[in-house]
Amino acid sequence: MSRDDVLVPTAVWRPGAGATLADAGGRGGGGVVGGVDQAAEPPLPPPAPLVDSVGDIAGLRPRRRPRDGGEVPGADVDLIDALPRTDDVPTPGQRASWPTVAAWLRAGRTAATRRARLADLAKFVRWWAAAAPGAGLWQVSEDVLVAYAEQLGTGGGHAAVLGRGGGPLAAATVKRHISTLKSLYGYAVRRRVISHSPATFVETPEVGKVGTTPALALDEAAALVRGAQQIAPRHPVDAAAVMLLATLGLRAAELEGLTAGRIERSAGHWVIAFRLKGGRQVVVPLAAEVMELLRPLLDGRRTDQLLLLRADGRSFDRWRQQTALRRAARAAGLDIAKLTPHMLRATAATLLRAAGVAVEDVQELLGHASPVTTQRYDRGQSALDGHAAYRLTDLLTGQPATGPGEATEVTVAVDETNGEDATARARRPRPPRHRGAQPLAGKRRKTGDPSRRKR
Repeated sequence: MSRDDVLVPTAVWRPGAGATLADAGGRGGGGVVGGVDQAAEPPLPPPAPLVDSVGDIAGLRPRRRPRDGGEVPGADVDLIDALPRTDDVPTPGQRASWPTVAAWLRAGRTAATRRARLADLAKFVRWWAAAAPGAGLWQVSEDVLVAYAEQLGTGGGHAAVLGRGGGPLAAATVKRHISTLKSLYGYAVRRRVISHSPATFVETPEVGKVGTTPALALDEAAALVRGAQQIAPRHPVDAAAVMLLATLGLRAAELEGLTAGRIERSAGHWVIAFRLKGGRQVVVPLAAEVMELLRPLLDGRRTDQLLLLRADGRSFDRWRQQTALRRAARAAGLDIAKLTPHMLRATAATLLRAAGVAVEDVQELLGHASPVTTQRYDRGQSALDGHAAYRLTDLLTGQPATGPGEATEVTVAVDETNGEDATARARRPRPPRHRGAQPLAGKRRKTGDPSRRKR
């Protein structure tokens, strides 16, 4: 099968009285697209992002060399900027896609959203260039996106060289990549650049109810906080970063973009107002232990300045936050192979839920739009401590050994004092070796005494 057999080109609207896409199945002076009569709708101008490069969009400054202040890889910016800007391109089937992509990137409500969109789209553009050289973004079909999702999830095909180590991506990551493409093609449809979205009916992988990010135990998290307090005299910014991550469960991007003006007094409390993923703002109180580490950073700082900065003035990104976490862990004597900001976010949800805090309150702290997302961070330590796997192991390992030739039948001996099977009582499961689990209750054997029967 040739490439033309699987590609489904759509079209880009061209201004002018004679511009119609009826023949291409797109928007024009008449016909129906997506169930909507296009003749009754006024014409729309094509997207015009008013920038010369996606690197000019806030939050997408290209990084050309280490420590140059760039925010995203320069290679990603160059890749997207190389997309066709007009329909007058020599490659058959290629149509202008850069204006729509740039406008879509700029429409992201936060810098973190724009960066995530750029990274995901750059990965797809590289894959598409390898899978179908010369084909454009508007030539992508539903089958193409299904193949892309399958290869991301298995680490096969052209997707093998896109990930670190060439391995398969987690289901949640594959879902995010496809959701990004759904957003792009949905935006192109809304702006009437294409007639339909090839991603509309692409199914995403099922994501489990329990997340995969590991969480720290209570004693480990408490030791990390003590480590942050210990390094405060020498590394005040690192200490403040660890304390905020540990006590508020902030996202790395939220911590990086935190300005001094977001910390203020309100109703007798020190509070912090930060912008969540998606643009929503929340206000969270700060404990005295947290403010003790933040006050040195607030002195002489303008309200519009970033609260956390590197020594060279650059932002305190997720990689620098990991360095701060390692310093606090070393000071506390913790031997943890890898610490990330997201681990502390998972830890916050896990510890609060284990302490009996309502899921709604944890959801408010973490800024999740849905409680389902919050529950994915709940690792349920108490549930693991008393897990049935532990109890089954205790049952099996608590059985006495049987030598060769010995009878395997058990003679039932009834304890007349309480009606309990003495053999069963002797083989009652031992107290579990794990913390938090309770031994299984022994079963009572029925006897002929009616007074002992359960009523």
